[in-house]
This record gives sequence, C-alpha cells and structure tokens, in this order.
Amino acid sequence: MGILPKTLALLAALCCVSQAFAQSYTPEHPFVKALVDRGVKYLQSTELNARAAYNAGEQALVAYALLSATGEPDQPHVKRGAEAARRLARSLASYREQGESKIVYEVCVCGVLLANLDAAAYQVELTLIRDWLLGIQKPHGGFGYLERPTGDTSQVQYVILAFWTMQQVGIDVPTSAVESTVGYLLDTMDPTGAWGYQGKLGSGRLIPQENPSKSLGTAGAGALLIAGDILGVWGKRRTLNEEKDGIPAAFVRVDLKAKERQARREVELSRSDFENPLNMARRFQDRSTHSGNTWYYYWRYSQERYESFMEIMAGKQEKSPAWYNEGVEELAAAQDDGGSWGATKKREFYSADVCTAFSVLYLIRSTRKSIGQLDEGVVFGGYGLPQDVTAIKMVGDRIVSEGETSVLNLLTKLEEQDTNAVEVGLLPENLKLDDDPAQRKEQVTRLARLLTSPDPLARRVAAKLLGRSEDLSRAPDLIYALTDDDPHVPMIAEESLRLLSRKLNSGKLQLEPSLADRQSAVMFWKKWYLGLRPDHVFID
Repeated sequence: MGILPKTLALLAALCCVSQAFAQSYTPEHPFVKALVDRGVKYLQSTELNARAAYNAGEQALVAYALLSATGEPDQPHVKRGAEAARRLARSLASYREQGESKIVYEVCVCGVLLANLDAAAYQVELTLIRDWLLGIQKPHGGFGYLERPTGDTSQVQYVILAFWTMQQVGIDVPTSAVESTVGYLLDTMDPTGAWGYQGKLGSGRLIPQENPSKSLGTAGAGALLIAGDILGVWGKRRTLNEEKDGIPAAFVRVDLKAKERQARREVELSRSDFENPLNMARRFQDRSTHSGNTWYYYWRYSQERYESFMEIMAGKQEKSPAWYNEGVEELAAAQDDGGSWGATKKREFYSADVCTAFSVLYLIRSTRKSIGQLDEGVVFGGYGLPQDVTAIKMVGDRIVSEGETSVLNLLTKLEEQDTNAVEVGLLPENLKLDDDPAQRKEQVTRLARLLTSPDPLARRVAAKLLGRSEDLSRAPDLIYALTDDDPHVPMIAEESLRLLSRKLNSGKLQLEPSLADRQSAVMFWKKWYLGLRPDHVFID
C-alpha cells in the first residue's frame, strides 16, 4: 500500500473514531467541560459594556450562566448581576416605556437569576417582578413590546420561563394568567407547526404567521411545554435525586400538596389540549434546520429548554441525544480563540458576552439541571384521582386513611425504632407538620432529636422532613447532620438546608461524600447561618 492510500485510510479511521466519539457527549464529557471552562474564564475576565442595549439583562444573563456553570454565588460578575437585577426590580413601579425597549427580556432574566441565587433574600424583588409581568400581560394573554398590542413569541417564552422558575421557589403564579398565555400560543401557531414574530390571532383556527422560523418555532413550543409543566398537565414528576436518599420504596407517594391539589382544581386545560399542537411542533422541529448566524446562540439555548421539557412530556430522558451532540460540535467549531462565542467566528446580532452565556447554558444542559434527572420507572400523574382526596392515600394498590401517613404516626414509629413498620419510599409530597404552632414546634423538636438516632433510616427521614419545617433555627441541627457517617444523611441534610435557605444552587454533596467534602459543606453552611444570626455559637 502506498503512502497516499495509507494516509487516506488513517484519516478515514480517525473520522470514524471522531464520529463515534461525538455521539457520547454529555455535560460531564471532558471535551464539553473544556469548552465550558474556556467560556466561563472569558465571562469572568470580561468587563460588561455599560452602554449595551441589554444593560441589566445582559449582566443578569452573564451572572446566571456563571452561577449555573460553577455554583459559586460570590463571583464578582454574579454579585454585579444580582445588584443590577435588584435595582431593576425595585425601579419597575416607576418604569415608563421607552420605544423599542427590551425591558420584558431584562425583567425575566433578572427574575430567573434572583430566584436561582437566593429566593428568600430576594423575595421582595421576585414578587415585584411577578406582579409587574402580570400587569403588562396583553388582553389576548401574550406578552411583548409595551407600546404594541401584539404579542411577541420570543418575549412570551422568557416570561413563561420566569414564571416557571419563580414557581419552583414558592412564588405563586396565577393559574389563570398561565392558561391565558397558553390560549395565546395556541391561537398564534402557524399551520406549519412553527410560530412567527408578532403573533396574529387565529380566533380558533390556524392562520399563516409573520415570518415563522426554526428559532421562533422552538421558542413557541418551548413556552407551551413550560406552561404545561406550570399547570401540572404532564403530571407530578419524580426525579432520581428523590430516590438517592436511601429511604426504602414502600411508603405512600402522594402527587400533590394540598395547595397544589386546590390549584389543580382551578386548571381548565388538560394534557389533550397540548398534545396535538406539540406533535405538530415536534414534526416542524424535526424537519427544519436553523440557517445562518442570526439568533444562532439564542436559538441553541431555546432548544435546550424545549428539548428538556419535551423529555418531561415524554417521561423519558436520553443521556446523549443527537441534537445535543450536533450542538456541541457546532459550538466547538465556533468558539473563539479567547474562549468566547460570537466575537470573531459565527458573529451575530448579540454581543460576545450574551452569545457566550447562551452557549455555556446550552452546554451544561442548564434546564435539565434545574429539572433534575427523571425517574423513568414511575408513571407520572395521579390526576385521575377524585377531586376530594384529602381523606385518602394510596400505598401501592391499597387505599389507606390519612392517619396512617401522618407525621405524628411516622414520628412515633421512628422514635420506637420500628422502622420495619414504616412504609417509606418517597415521603409524601403533602406530608405536613401540624398547623398549630405549639404542635408544630414539638414535632420539629422531635425530628431534630431523631438526627441522633442510632437508626440511619430515622436520621434520613428526619433530615428530609426538617427541610420542610421552614424553621431556620433548626439549620444548625442540619449542619451537624452533614457530618453523619451514613452515606445518605449528609446529602439529604444539605438538600434540606437549600430548601430552608432558598439557596437552591448552593451545595454539591453527593451520595457517600468524602470527609473533605463534608467539612467543606459544614464551613459553607456555618458561614451562611452566621450571616443571618451572628450571635449563634456552634458547638463542635
């Protein structure tokens, strides 16, 4: 064989290896992590353009990308983004429209950042953002430029994303407002299964829209999917994180908290209202491509959200989907020498800071991170139960009384170390501590004592329930539990600390954490608690 044929054969072999390699991309893949690291370093080193059209929104987007990629809230750019978001939220009461302002985008991205950063600390700002967005909703249910009567598909997707994010951290969003937006999306869908720019109302029938495109189609379909999740039409999802807690899988799983059950009664739409439009949207997405550089990075981030929520609808997640692999390859080719996107290669409308933030959020699968890894072995739903389910529960195939699953009953069994009699798998989502303050305080105290129980199951359950107590004075008990020798208790305790603190992105403990990881977590949460209550003395 001559030199040229040998060279060609080698290149062909390398090509085959490269193609096979490309099919296994995940956010944890070394190649992807290297792309993200370079993008993060660029964002950390750059000075945001104070004259940028998306001033507060751009700073918030960069901050959100850095927070999502690193989990570190104390970075200068994250702090600056949070401060810009806080100022914008506080100024909304006096805001006046200014031509073609991008204010809706800015407000939504600021809301997403603050909710992920520290929902408790920024509750006032998040409430201001929610109320302002509800106040600018158009009569047809859409959102868009303030001075125009039409809705804007792109802006609708960001409002729905903001609403979903706020709902995840306990900021209520009215069902009626979300259903109205769903009605708008269904009424402005193009016959092709895409969406256009400024929606044209079809009044119950599909009519051609203005410049339908791949990116706008992704935006519209993604907004519809996310709205469906807000309304609960995909069922109550369960994630594998809920299964990692080492609690045996027999105790009743209840799909809705009492508040959620009441909200569900108010929802008029059902899954069937979404399925046909989303099937049309899926066919459009499958047969269409994104052409040119315009809106490319914006679209990739929209695609990651759309695909992540499509997985919820399907009830199945794919580890390394083809669309993600394709995006990784394209973004790898488009990354600039300095680690950014959009500066020299594949340049487009947005600044390099914005393009890089979008790219990082895509590569880390930020939406899937927010959702969690689904437990595909669980049938979603439970909405076929009778409207009044306050007095019954299902344990396997058995209907049992409320008393059998009460906190009081559970505490008694755990304190008696009768864990064989405790049918516990996933704690019921509506397993509530007593509403009476005195009784509730007693139950919380008993749970805290159980953290020192010789039975690891009792400690796991106590650590999980304390996260629902809303009692910050119990945080030191959970910080103590971070040192537990059990492989599950520290991880559960940190999840509960995140719930109590509303710092949902903080902490990284996994199953069977190392001693160094436990010590690092203890230091982090002690610092947080002392920031709230500086007079507290931890007894080691």
